[in-house]
Amino acid sequence: MDSKGQHLIIDAFECQSGILNDAEQLKEMLTKAIDLLGMEILSVHFHSFSPQGVTGVIGISTSHFSIHTWPEHGYAALDLYTCGNQDIWPTFKDILHKMGARRVEVYEFSRGEESKNTTVMKKLNFTPDTENAENVNTRELFQLQDNRGNDWDMKQLREIIAGEHDILYHGSSQYQDILLVKANDLRLYLDQELQFCSLDERFYHEALVYPVMELAASHERILILGGGDGFALREVLKYPNVKHVDLVDLDPMIIQLAKTEPALLAQNNRSFLDNRVQVHIEDAKKYIAGKLQPYDVIIIDFPDPVNPVLSSLYTKELFSQVASHLSKDGTLVCQSNSPEDSPQVFWSIAKTIKKAGLHTLEYNVTVPSFGIWGFHLAAHKEITKKIPEISVPHQALPANMEPLFKIPSEIMSVQKDAIVNSLDNLKLHEL
Repeated sequence: MDSKGQHLIIDAFECQSGILNDAEQLKEMLTKAIDLLGMEILSVHFHSFSPQGVTGVIGISTSHFSIHTWPEHGYAALDLYTCGNQDIWPTFKDILHKMGARRVEVYEFSRGEESKNTTVMKKLNFTPDTENAENVNTRELFQLQDNRGNDWDMKQLREIIAGEHDILYHGSSQYQDILLVKANDLRLYLDQELQFCSLDERFYHEALVYPVMELAASHERILILGGGDGFALREVLKYPNVKHVDLVDLDPMIIQLAKTEPALLAQNNRSFLDNRVQVHIEDAKKYIAGKLQPYDVIIIDFPDPVNPVLSSLYTKELFSQVASHLSKDGTLVCQSNSPEDSPQVFWSIAKTIKKAGLHTLEYNVTVPSFGIWGFHLAAHKEITKKIPEISVPHQALPANMEPLFKIPSEIMSVQKDAIVNSLDNLKLHEL
């Protein structure tokens, strides 16, 4: 006999209390539903509690159907297991409508030796005007299986499932698992170049911030150059001993959006509204030319060096000035382009930082929207300390960050072609 089965556990809320307290009506409703499904009933037992509440169990040849009600709360718990292959959901929907349920949570399990060990959760809202139509506001959550999909797609899918989404269809054919999902994401384009996608920006920003913060001897004073969207700032502020953050960005409109646009405020966790943050709307080169107190951590989140103006942000001269503001035991990180698409640029940024007198350590992360992305840590002393685990709440990265510091061999092989980028030899944008 085939052991494969369906198991539905249903929580029904805001039901009509009169129906939930009527054992005979529930018994008639449920046994009729079992008959309509063509299932053989072996036994029926319903019991009324005093002063209220009903419990009932229907034994069927393929297993069981049970219900327990709390009329005073308008709540009913239903449970059906069957090794049959009937489409049971339409019948269940009819039962829930008759009970007057307005809100339902359905947990569907695949059972048996040949099951795929998947769990599907449906959250449904029933309203009078949708009783005879397809329900609205339907959301399903399911278990991702690590043995499927490629690394990039799995990372993005985890972010989709963690956020707002609607699963339009999830099922299996004889060939494959099928998932049709609608996700609402937030994207920022500057000069028609994608800057971030909310579905996976955390991979980039957690990788930008956590290694430098975990390695730093102190978190009291932080400098962020760039990062006007507030995402790097969001991650920095998770560290409780941060006392002051200076964020320098050239574009006041980006800062204004990050402070006022509701969708962006939600994504950056209102980071600019934290009283530890001081925003400086000015050119980073001008800011670092001033007299500044030393910083424990400096985060450089400039745009990619795709033209001479942006290339001038990645020069030996600029890194030397930045290094002068880094405390003796401080740590710096610089976003360093895609080592996959532009490996010579990646290594040239490292060589230029070293020319400014700092020791560097490279690492990378996969950001599904952009591919492999690279970063360089830097400090006055050689970075020999083992990378600590992430000590604050995190979403995209695993706690153990050691895998980030493994650079693919094909990228390592280009290191010998690196150049030093300087004001009198501005070449980074030409590589």
